Amino acid sequence: MKSNKTYLYIVIFAALLIAAYFITSDRGEKTTSYKLTETKLFELDSVKADRIEIVNNGAKVVLTKATGEWRMSEPRDYRTVSSHVENAVSNLANMKLESIVSKNPGKQDSYGFDESNKAVISVFASGNKVSEFLLGNSASLTASYVKKPDSENIYIAENLDRNNLIKLDPNEWLDKNILSIPKQSVNSVSWSMPGESFIAEKNERGNFYIGTDSAGKNFDGILNLLERLQTTGFSDTTLSDQTEFTSKVVVDSGSKTELNFLKLILRLLNISSQSQVISKFMKWMKIMQTIF
Repeated sequence: MKSNKTYLYIVIFAALLIAAYFITSDRGEKTTSYKLTETKLFELDSVKADRIEIVNNGAKVVLTKATGEWRMSEPRDYRTVSSHVENAVSNLANMKLESIVSKNPGKQDSYGFDESNKAVISVFASGNKVSEFLLGNSASLTASYVKKPDSENIYIAENLDRNNLIKLDPNEWLDKNILSIPKQSVNSVSWSMPGESFIAEKNERGNFYIGTDSAGKNFDGILNLLERLQTTGFSDTTLSDQTEFTSKVVVDSGSKTELNFLKLILRLLNISSQSQVISKFMKWMKIMQTIF
């Protein structure tokens, strides 16, 4: 009899636990974190996107699309790495609001909306402004915190990688390729410097000679540089009208490509004889990568 009562108590206790679970559990969407009246900040057709303005920590970057090519127009006018801008446009077109994480103005800094971190993003399509929103910190590898300028609601936006829009250095947007000339197409390379001019020409066997002297194996290094000549940075120095490019390298590969050099580089090289030119030019070209 006592055993039956024990079983009865166990059954009653289990029933109470089940009842308590259904009474106290969060059944359904009860918090504002998941109640969204919208899942998009704006609609963007990526094909029609033609301008993105990014203001972050006092610096402004403007990316514009003209004649099918994306370029930076501010802070300088230069071609961009197309994949960088395409990633940014894709994120803007596909971003989706997942939830509201805060409505408290006092919590904005913790989500990256303080003055030093937040970015103001303006998006244009077909010449018209589509949206302006604030971008905060990254929420995950594929999501970021966003908010409207006139609202306290902070959202998690999926498919929006902050790193695709914010670059520590604006020059990261820029295409660093200076030129690319396939080595097999190079017929000659000529140098013209104060007090010294000469040319390295390819003979019928494909070997390069300076006059009757072989240019040597080091010349392959020059050809490799010409095949993928890149800069590591950009200078904001404005050249005056009196600036003279007194030294010149001309590459003949069927058409002629001319590289002009400033006198400052020549002082670093201190070239004194033709026999030093090949090894010096190797250093010269490496230095130029930091100048262009």
